[in-house]
Amino acid sequence: MKSENYILSIEDNTTDIALMARIFEKRIPDYAIKHISDGETAIDFIESNDFKKQSPKLILLDIKVPKLDGLEVLRHFRKHKEFKAIPVVMMSSSDLNDDKEKAYLLGANSFMAKPKTFLELCETLPALINNWII
Repeated sequence: MKSENYILSIEDNTTDIALMARIFEKRIPDYAIKHISDGETAIDFIESNDFKKQSPKLILLDIKVPKLDGLEVLRHFRKHKEFKAIPVVMMSSSDLNDDKEKAYLLGANSFMAKPKTFLELCETLPALINNWII
């Protein structure tokens, strides 16, 4: 696996994190996944030299993360014009139109409801990666 090929997941649900790691290991081995579990840490990472040197190919961003929610993280991230080409897919356990509208207005590339089962996640995650990473 090449270290420059990674997906950033900003997610606080430990079950989702473990399932995603398993799917990446078995079905998406060309990409590493880096997890951050709260909005403040995510913004600190986005501001870091490590991020600037080695930015992710895709960001999966949960709307409901602690400290700063996903919409605030997205707002902050999209202020950086140099990261404009990095796609951001907002993920949520709810499918509220208000959340979708806010996410798109703030610069999300896509919005999806979190899959309800492991099998759905196994199908959705690789398709999502293939769709957004060229």
